[in-house]
Amino acid sequence: WLVTKKDTVLQWYSNGHRTIESSSSSNEPYEARWYRRTNNKEDPWITLHDHSPSVPAGEVLYGENKFGNIHASNVLPIHNGANVWIRLSEEGRKVQEGCLAAREGRDGWKLVRRVGPGHMWHPATDQLIGSDVYGSPEGPNSSAAWSIPFNTMDYDEFMFTTGDCQKWLVTKKDTVLQWYSNGHRTIESSSSSNEPYEARWYRRTNNKEDPWITLHDHSPSVPAGEVLYGENKFGNIHASNVLPIHNGANVWIRLSEEGRKVQEGCLAAREGRDGWKLVRRVGPGHMWHPATDQLIGSDVYGSPEGPNSSAAWSIPFNTMDYDEFM
Repeated sequence: WLVTKKDTVLQWYSNGHRTIESSSSSNEPYEARWYRRTNNKEDPWITLHDHSPSVPAGEVLYGENKFGNIHASNVLPIHNGANVWIRLSEEGRKVQEGCLAAREGRDGWKLVRRVGPGHMWHPATDQLIGSDVYGSPEGPNSSAAWSIPFNTMDYDEFMFTTGDCQKWLVTKKDTVLQWYSNGHRTIESSSSSNEPYEARWYRRTNNKEDPWITLHDHSPSVPAGEVLYGENKFGNIHASNVLPIHNGANVWIRLSEEGRKVQEGCLAAREGRDGWKLVRRVGPGHMWHPATDQLIGSDVYGSPEGPNSSAAWSIPFNTMDYDEFM
């Protein structure tokens, strides 16, 4: 028998060194050469030691596609066949805790975007603004891609996760929604670290596949299967090294406790508290209010549709009794 990590097995390698955590041969970690090639249906070959000596020694523990020869006959009839077991280790559960909290409805996280296990990233091209809407929101395990609008929601944090919660990171909304090219961005916590650290990401104005959100710097993260977000149905190993292996990927948002405290004054107004009245609004765009009354409150236009309307509007407030603006 041998124990090894999911990520150790589910990559591509040909006579490549893979780490065995423990086995019937050793209580300590060691390496063995295995095979998992893209076009070889009998792969992966999982062996107690290096593949070549393990075959005649009857130390093959896994193969596929009804492969026979001494790969099978030297072990299966002698040792009552072979079994495959899986578990979420205690260490693994601790690593996954942040993501599991979201999946279990804890800590205020809301799932807003999902791509299933496949070979292409999210269909969205809104560069994570949250305006793209598609598919049917069917939860964190759906096979199809979907997205709900979140550009008008109150939030200050993102969590990007694989569908199996093995890889995840938390970062600030403002960290993501700027422009950068191989720029240093701060990750607040992740499956790799409980402490903040930096990674190099991409979010360029004319690249519809951006942003690229990765667990560590972009360049090493792509082959390592550590890409957690991309757009425009981008494929290549950016997708194939992670999505089919880790049950796709999810995007979660929340307004953190810290963020809620920062926003308390504004939230009070939005929630109809503390006597505030909304009198003027401009939507998300590239031009400020159409008004030219220099905030006297005499200009009237548009249809007053609340604090999230896409169109600009203003009601007359020059005759109202008030002594404060927000």
